[in-house]
Amino acid sequence: MKSPYLQRVLTLKQLRLISVLGQELNLSRCAERLHTTQPAVSRTLAQTEGLLQRTLFERTTKRIVPTSAGLSLMQHANRILAELDQAEEDLQGLNPGHRTELRIGMLTVFSQQAMAQAINRFRGLMPHVFLRVQALPLQALHEQLLAGQIDLMLSHAELRLDLNLVEVLPLYEEQSAVVTGPNHRLAKKRKVSWEELARHPWVLPPPSTPVRPKLDRVLAIYRQRDMSESDVETDSPLLAIQLLKNSSMLWAVASQQALNFCQQGQVSIINVPQELLRGPMCCMRLHEAADKHAAQVFVSCLEDAVLSMQKSNRP
Repeated sequence: MKSPYLQRVLTLKQLRLISVLGQELNLSRCAERLHTTQPAVSRTLAQTEGLLQRTLFERTTKRIVPTSAGLSLMQHANRILAELDQAEEDLQGLNPGHRTELRIGMLTVFSQQAMAQAINRFRGLMPHVFLRVQALPLQALHEQLLAGQIDLMLSHAELRLDLNLVEVLPLYEEQSAVVTGPNHRLAKKRKVSWEELARHPWVLPPPSTPVRPKLDRVLAIYRQRDMSESDVETDSPLLAIQLLKNSSMLWAVASQQALNFCQQGQVSIINVPQELLRGPMCCMRLHEAADKHAAQVFVSCLEDAVLSMQKSNRP
């Protein structure tokens, strides 16, 4: 079976010329980028148009403008060249001693279950890529993303984002939960009022977290001034769990994290009148880095993991 016509007649040299000329719209600048001469560029363009029997660029003494056929071929040429660049990157990653790195920043409240599943799947698909995952506060994550110090940021979108710079992909709906030690008397009640919740000491998240201002307002409304026990502020989930053991303290945390701790028998979830906070957990990355292959593969793994998590959590 004869191969398609374009596969037989077009070369990578011609595709590269169409791509660069479409960007520069100037023969001399195109020749400079391709490390050749302007007459050579003109000859190659004329040969290509002759093979295709199409005019790709309208040329006058003052300007060069792509035709509809030229615009179409430019798009295909750009895509083919980008795929070849990615193939080269992937092949380099398979060389012994070479290590590609994907840097991910996340909030501690991002679903550990989904993250672990995504990492395991990603490692099977791209074993040559080294994953570097760190948990940081929201503002620090945002600063590192803009500075190019991380490739992906996993968090809620409770901050001002420049959508011209940052691409935001919602992953799953998150809400706050109130938890306490497994033996706390409130854990056995079917419904608890905020007045009753405010009478207990709390493990408070840091002020920079979105749930903290809402929790502060609730406690300011319902709490009595003569509290005998003080609150404790920490950003450590492990410390928070230890504080809940054998005490009357309460803790506001993301529902996915609360569910994981509850399944491990470390906490009990209290049936509160309404959640303090609700919103999407998202994956964010810079638009200029959106075509990075490893990042795209990891996002796909994360979406599959979130879908699996949601199915397993359904009653």
